[in-house]
Amino acid sequence: MMLRDFRMGWRLLLRHPLNTAIELLGLAAGFAVCFVLLTFVQYSFSYDRDVPQREQVYAIKHRLNFIPQPQWMEYTPFALRGVALQSGLPLEVSAWWPSQAAMNQDGVLRMVDITAVDPAFEQIAGLRALQGDLHAALTRPDGLALTRQAALQLFGKAGVLGRTAVLNGQALQVRALLPDRPSNSTMQFGALVGIGSALWNEQERKQVLDNWMGINGRIYVKTSASPQVLQAALQQAVDTAPWASMATPEMKAALGERKMVDLALGPLAEAYFDRTVANTMGSGPRGDMRVVLALGAAGLLILLLAVVNYINLATVRAVRRQREIAVRRVMGASTRQLLAQFMSEALLLSVAAAALGVLLAWLLLPLASELLQRQLNDAVTPLSVTACLAFGALVGLLAGVYPGWLAGGVDMRATLAQRSGETASAAWLRRALTALQFSAAIGMGSLALAMLWQTRFAAEAPPGFDPSPLLVIDMPIALNQPPADALRDALAHLPGVAGVADSRNVPGRDDHTGTRASSTVKHVDGSSVAMPMQMVGKDFFQVYGIQPLAGRMFDVRDAHAAAEDEQSVVLNPSAVTALGFASARAAIGQRINGTQWRVVGVAPDLRWETLRDPVRPLMYQLSRDSGLFTVRLGGARADVEPAILATWQRYFPAQPPTIRQAASYYALAYADDVRLARLLACATAVILVLASFGIYVLAAHSVQRRAREIVLRKLHGAGRAAIASLVGREFLLLTAAAALIALPPAWLAIARYLAPFAEHTPWSAWAPLAALAFALLVAAAATARHTWSAMRIAPVQVLRA
Repeated sequence: MMLRDFRMGWRLLLRHPLNTAIELLGLAAGFAVCFVLLTFVQYSFSYDRDVPQREQVYAIKHRLNFIPQPQWMEYTPFALRGVALQSGLPLEVSAWWPSQAAMNQDGVLRMVDITAVDPAFEQIAGLRALQGDLHAALTRPDGLALTRQAALQLFGKAGVLGRTAVLNGQALQVRALLPDRPSNSTMQFGALVGIGSALWNEQERKQVLDNWMGINGRIYVKTSASPQVLQAALQQAVDTAPWASMATPEMKAALGERKMVDLALGPLAEAYFDRTVANTMGSGPRGDMRVVLALGAAGLLILLLAVVNYINLATVRAVRRQREIAVRRVMGASTRQLLAQFMSEALLLSVAAAALGVLLAWLLLPLASELLQRQLNDAVTPLSVTACLAFGALVGLLAGVYPGWLAGGVDMRATLAQRSGETASAAWLRRALTALQFSAAIGMGSLALAMLWQTRFAAEAPPGFDPSPLLVIDMPIALNQPPADALRDALAHLPGVAGVADSRNVPGRDDHTGTRASSTVKHVDGSSVAMPMQMVGKDFFQVYGIQPLAGRMFDVRDAHAAAEDEQSVVLNPSAVTALGFASARAAIGQRINGTQWRVVGVAPDLRWETLRDPVRPLMYQLSRDSGLFTVRLGGARADVEPAILATWQRYFPAQPPTIRQAASYYALAYADDVRLARLLACATAVILVLASFGIYVLAAHSVQRRAREIVLRKLHGAGRAAIASLVGREFLLLTAAAALIALPPAWLAIARYLAPFAEHTPWSAWAPLAALAFALLVAAAATARHTWSAMRIAPVQVLRA
């Protein structure tokens, strides 16, 4: 390609500004969406890349096989830290102990997130201080290290080296200032202290670090030795740990050949995509590699469809320029020169579209960050822009090959005699490409609609109580501490508050621990039953408006029971069946075998989890150290909530409250599904726009190509309806072919998505048909102008031409 090819291509593109604009915008949209989604893929696969030699860093994880639903967790007993240190292997070990400390600042108390680590963490994570001495901050009892963002939050400025912070009554000095953590890191912290910090006395520190039963944080290990050897040493220590003494004969029988506790090493390089620990205590955001790769494939697919759309439009343009091409061939232009000409036009247009796509992507990144829940705002860098422009050039070169090859095959004599046109194979190829676009839109749109309808149905499914008058307040400390206890009493006496209940959890809320409280009890025949439990206060059922199916709910008698050898519990109907009682009434007053619990009532089934989880046996037990308040409103929320906030400020002035409607937790449970559905809907919209551009030009060319046939039909008496049917039939068949391609896999994908749900919305079966109807509407709108033109063609003008 020579410079003159580009000059000529530029002039030819400007000769038809409308067609050029359509092609440019279509390609730009494809580049923008592809850029955003591939940026998300690159972001996801770059997690923890800031850690040097991350392939040698591991997090110890464990799985408790004796609980009803065992799941791997990265938060693990810190006693394993000592086992790793004494293994004799070449390694560095650090605890990762996140906690909170009360900071006294100008007489106002506020809770601050603090992470305690071993000094070895500096080498494990590859941390480098911007200012100060990080080693001193992690080894001295009064040391403290802050990131820039944490310094701004605590002191209002970044230059805080040497400042003193009073935490838990201890004066700590800021001895190091660290850069902010990358958003794509599984090691997130704001304030670091050493394990030997003055925040804890020796007894508290020893109780946490030597504990086999407590789960307080992670343990990171960096080693060049074989991880299998280290894992075997850790597993051997666990096998002889105090867990073994907890096993009853029934529990051992249920475990079979499995161990009480399994140990494994989770590579830091794979931590973000480790779904085995997703949604467990302290796991943070974890990705699904299948979803990430699917989104990347969707971005490439959309770009491919945009390129297909461009090839369609460029082919039509090449057919219209056949006389020009024939004249150039007569004047000596070779096939290579014609190919270079079309490739230069495509290269110019594609690079311009890539540049415009980067601009559109930059504008779309805040929306994409919100939908994907990842910080992508800094993705537009000189390197990424250069890569996108280079990719645009490559796409342009490839996209210009087919129109150039088509131009090289023009029959000069037939063209100059006005007998040539597009070949049948070329016409069918363009129809097939347009059908492919519509099939992708129908398939994606079907799944997006089904997901949106199902998640809305699931979020609004009856939970077993009326959530509308209930507000949930998340407490910063447990209820058994005086400020929270006093706050509860104050809230209960507010005007417009009908009741206040406490509990460790509320229906619909995921506590992200990965475990559910449970106990092993005995069936009436003596066999063991793993029984999940919910810890609630005595007013829980009253505040939630739940009436007993049999017996009674908790009351003051249970809360003040003096006998510690017997405690009241409430069962749900599934638990009654699981324990072998003949009926709910038969269970009342019975003592559960092997425990001190006596059944006082049977409560209706509540939906504690999502519709993906079946209703399980459940036992309610009284708790006095809960961290959640549920407030039942007797009036309008707008009238009562200001009083709740004012009351909160009296007891926790530096701690903002977290107040949610009880029904909102069900919506939060499906937030990931909704985000994915919206992404699919956005992709569907982009594909439909591209397809509408293609079918618009296809309709224009079809009407132009069949103008003489339309006129002859009119001369033989065909009316406007017959002409509209003639033109529309082609595009109706094209959409039908797209439906045949898209609907079977769409129905299969919807069935797989709905399979885990216990209940389905009846609308989900109609999602593919709704997407098809919308695609037909788009096709009709895109072809309407040219159909109307065909109906108004004047025979005299066509026959004269």
